[in-house]
Amino acid sequence: MKFSKNASLNLSVNAIVVFVLAFSMLGVGLYVTNLIRENVGSGITSVVNIQDLKSPPSPEDPITISREVTLKKGKEIKLDIGYYNKETREAQDAKIGISECIDPLGNTIEFEKQVGETLNPILVVSPKGNVGASEGKGYKVKLVDNSNDEYALNTGSYVCTMITYAEDGAPSEYQDSWGEFPIEGSGNPYEEKQFFLNVVS
Repeated sequence: MKFSKNASLNLSVNAIVVFVLAFSMLGVGLYVTNLIRENVGSGITSVVNIQDLKSPPSPEDPITISREVTLKKGKEIKLDIGYYNKETREAQDAKIGISECIDPLGNTIEFEKQVGETLNPILVVSPKGNVGASEGKGYKVKLVDNSNDEYALNTGSYVCTMITYAEDGAPSEYQDSWGEFPIEGSGNPYEEKQFFLNVVS
């Protein structure tokens, strides 16, 4: 039985093509798997392009968040928040937080993050990042009902102050006259904005 040299050559070329395609597909599969694993590992909190936000931040509106946010008791809500640094220097380790809320009875709840202090009734899960002067950044953030014995998060409408602040300590010029902060490291925050937080059952 005779074999044609051309047939053998065609078979070899086909085998090489299949081999190359298989390795290409394997590479693409590994890349996609890696990408999915990274996104799942980082969870909700990540930095996003400000152009993807419904309301990109600007010098006139440096923190963009919905005027009203609804949070169910014992649950969490995911938000896209924009921050624009209108200062002439970089905002280092800037992250999103809440400095205080005024409850439906007019009582002020100050938020603290220092070790050993009472946990905040609302936990803000936020990434951090450097934001250059005259630049904006988008954040994916979670607000979690973290009610505790001292401050139960009752149903009603709260007036809360959202801030961007330096997690590991702001420059001294951001500190108040007593050198103290409502949130550790926040000083006088880079920016702040009030919004309504409606807590529902």
